[in-house]
Amino acid sequence: METSIPVPTTLPEVENLINELYNPNPPETLTRIQEALQRLQKSPEGWQLAQSLLARPGDNIKFFGALTIIVKLNTEKLSDDDALSVLQSLITWLIHCLGDGSGPIVIRKLCSALVAYFIHYSHTWSKCIRHLIYSLDRNAVVPIEEVGSSPPLEPIIRDLGPRKFLAASWFAAALAEEAEKIDTKSHKYIGIHERVVDGASDAAALMTSALVPGNGNPDITSQREAINCLQAWFIYAQRTPKQSLIQMLQALVQPLTNCLLVEELYEIAVELLTDTLSNWQQFFTRSHIDSLYVLFESEWAQRRYQELVSGEFDFDAIQFGMFMLAFGDAQMVEMMDTTDTRAQAFLAGLAGVLSARGHPAAEDKIFVPALEFWSAFVENFVDTIYSESTTDPQWDKPPLTQVMQVVSYSWQKIKFPPPDVYNSWDSTDKAGFGDARKDVADFLQAVYTISRLPLISLFVDLILRALENSAWAELEAACFCLGALSDCVSEGDSFDHALAKVFGSSLFDLLRQGHNVIPVRARQTCLSLIERYSEYFSRHAEYLPAALNLLFSAVGDRHLALPSSKSIFTLCCSCRKLLSSEIGAFLEQYSALRNNQDLDSLAEERVIGAIAAIIQSLPSEQQKLSAVRRLLTMVGMDVTACLQFRSAQDSALVGQNEPMVLRAFDISQRPTSPVLAHEVALQLAIRSLRCLCSIAKGVQAPQDLDSEDESTQTGSSQRSAISQDLEQIHTDVMGILVQLKNLFSSNAEVVDTICMTLRAGFSETDPGPFVFPPQMVTELIVSNWQSRIPTVVNTASAFASSLNAGRFKHHVVSTLGVLLPWVFNLLYQLPDPETDPELSQYGIEFAQRVLSRQPKVLISQPSNVLEFLFAFAMKLINGNEPLPKAASAEFWTTFVTAKSDDPAIQTTLNDALSHFGPQLSQSLIQNIGGRAARSDLDKLSDPLRKLIVQHVHASRWLEAALNDPSFPSDKVSAHEKAIFVKKLVSLRGARGTNQVVRDFWLACRGSSFAYAS
Repeated sequence: METSIPVPTTLPEVENLINELYNPNPPETLTRIQEALQRLQKSPEGWQLAQSLLARPGDNIKFFGALTIIVKLNTEKLSDDDALSVLQSLITWLIHCLGDGSGPIVIRKLCSALVAYFIHYSHTWSKCIRHLIYSLDRNAVVPIEEVGSSPPLEPIIRDLGPRKFLAASWFAAALAEEAEKIDTKSHKYIGIHERVVDGASDAAALMTSALVPGNGNPDITSQREAINCLQAWFIYAQRTPKQSLIQMLQALVQPLTNCLLVEELYEIAVELLTDTLSNWQQFFTRSHIDSLYVLFESEWAQRRYQELVSGEFDFDAIQFGMFMLAFGDAQMVEMMDTTDTRAQAFLAGLAGVLSARGHPAAEDKIFVPALEFWSAFVENFVDTIYSESTTDPQWDKPPLTQVMQVVSYSWQKIKFPPPDVYNSWDSTDKAGFGDARKDVADFLQAVYTISRLPLISLFVDLILRALENSAWAELEAACFCLGALSDCVSEGDSFDHALAKVFGSSLFDLLRQGHNVIPVRARQTCLSLIERYSEYFSRHAEYLPAALNLLFSAVGDRHLALPSSKSIFTLCCSCRKLLSSEIGAFLEQYSALRNNQDLDSLAEERVIGAIAAIIQSLPSEQQKLSAVRRLLTMVGMDVTACLQFRSAQDSALVGQNEPMVLRAFDISQRPTSPVLAHEVALQLAIRSLRCLCSIAKGVQAPQDLDSEDESTQTGSSQRSAISQDLEQIHTDVMGILVQLKNLFSSNAEVVDTICMTLRAGFSETDPGPFVFPPQMVTELIVSNWQSRIPTVVNTASAFASSLNAGRFKHHVVSTLGVLLPWVFNLLYQLPDPETDPELSQYGIEFAQRVLSRQPKVLISQPSNVLEFLFAFAMKLINGNEPLPKAASAEFWTTFVTAKSDDPAIQTTLNDALSHFGPQLSQSLIQNIGGRAARSDLDKLSDPLRKLIVQHVHASRWLEAALNDPSFPSDKVSAHEKAIFVKKLVSLRGARGTNQVVRDFWLACRGSSFAYAS
């Protein structure tokens, strides 16, 4: 075991340990050295040690001496006389170190020690900056009482040497930095802040002497430190907005602005001005704003602006751009004034920033911040328009002319570069460029609120012009922008005549000609445009055939499969009724697509789901079932192949180029060598199930479907035939699900997809291919699963809820009679509820739903089962897992309020509440008493509120729990506990209970909270 280093007893030993801190040593050695030195610093000998170390040569040694003084000041209380003695020593050592050539780390640390002294003993050193400057000037500590009658400060500051000036600046800056950290609202620290503000004039004089040198010979180093000091005082003044302090600092804005013209000071000055404009706009006076306008109009600013827009993106250029944007943001209201020519000229310059050469993010680093400014500008301008109820905006006048200029610059900036350039970017640049395109989309959506048709027409014209000129990069960018506006266009907008120019153009013909005409990326965006405006096609069926033919021709192309299949799905769902007469053609098209070995699995899911949506809209049930059977037959081919591969021996291999292997794996996942037959079987099973699930979702009735849309004119003999066909489909589909579940339920995706397929039928109110009889679903659910049991339980919960609302209400009791014991048995097998939090959560949620809808079914369970259930729920609410705890709280809320029309069941519920009420009260109080997390309190308040309302003995139970020896907190008194119960009872379950619970929890956790009221 490692032993600690003994505390050194001689000065050489101390110096040796200090030097070892700066040598390459293992971390554990450095830790032991620091511990030994800290013990020495905090010992009574620490003061003497500090004095001795400051007298020794070597910056590291002196630094540690100054650090020791800080430690002593922060940990020991001194009398005023002793404190003044320490102050005198500190200033003496500072003067000495300035004279002996000690390095900046020593001087800065001594200044920090002086600030620490002021924080603790400011009443003994109220004129700290002035006193320090006088002492530095005389090379000796000036008596504090002489400061008031000393000569003017400014001449003395001018006569300070560079090193002394730096020391005074460092002290003044550190003073503001440390004072900013001190609570400004506490009475304890009012005196400190008053003395700091009183000394601000001395700090201002110090900074002014450097920024406005009287001798005309500025010292760059001094000016840089003065700006650093000014930054610290700006931050302090924001926190302590005293008018006298602000006025002193405002006088330094013009000298600071002048520093922009000094190359060596530009970076630090522009950063401070930018930060202050961004964070403290009200600080700047009208005179400052006018001065900055003059600056931006100067030759110096115009030169920097031209460097920025010409593609110079070095650090200085970016800082200048951010400076412009900060000024524009601070003057945003003024920028909206169309009569202010100076503001409008500056706004035009901000628009021009977006024209800088280079691609956003990858090269142009100012584009995204500039676009953020313009997005905020447009949003504020929109608010102004609506709040002032002005007439329609005039697009040929400022500021909207600048907005449209930004639109023009933006869409051109998001054009993709040539492939070789794009491929040369790293992942960060590519992601940044993609994000910039999304920002442009957001900006255009903001502009749309004031532009509408003109903006749509602009991009329509750009698309047509790009088509005419075969300008594919421009075509892609314009289509992207028009697509971005689709979310804004509502059905009431009469823009169809504009969109017709695009969808009735040569665009579709050109896209069908392949990559040789239009590059892949442009084709992808154009195909997505169809999906974005799917509602347009539902209103204009004449364009549907051309669009769908184009999309189906693109699905087989691996580069276009995903955008084209997404467009097919959206288009078919939107236009399902218009397309119902072509269902045969769609089925043939899908059959042909399956022969494409490169058909992406996700694309296939979308296509088959699109066809299923069209099937849903067919006018007769017989047509629907016939079409579904054709789809199922094609899916069944994959299932058959899957079962054949699964029947092979465990070690059997299949060649990687076999047709079914190519179908089983998407291109990016295809094996490069022979693969296990069982793995091929699994992939085929997943693909088959995902297609089934897509069909199940596709044939769901749309939520907005009018019941009159569904044909009901069916003869009895036809209904019988339909019923038989439907039963056969149910049998076939369930047979597939059962077979694949039995073989592959160890795979999580298989289980999840089967459950999603079942769920698709739960929400349906009419018979359908995936609305299985309850017995079928129940048998599948309670069968053996090898993984994802919580997902199956959650599916059972959804199934039980659907029975209550659907046409299978008469099956509720019998179904729950099977499902409840199955769920309880799964929970019973858990060693502890938190062993599988997800299963515990879904299991108790299932019980809660049954208790809510069918209390008789739950209460009729055997007594030992009920005893286990309530004990399990009690363990969950006492546990640490947040989701099971929340589910348990909801269960108990439901239990406390459960009602039944059956008197016998209601009596049982009342007896159960009387039995479990004290235990529930105990658990709730244990949680509220400090054991629960803050985020749990609202959920835990629900059963508490209901318990108080529902049971006459609730207050007695709560009082007993609060006074139980196991109550987890000793920070609340018996009186506070009694007041807590009194408040709960008086609120009678109102929402205010939640706040009372939070306050009591805080008190139990140790918050200083006065309860008696």
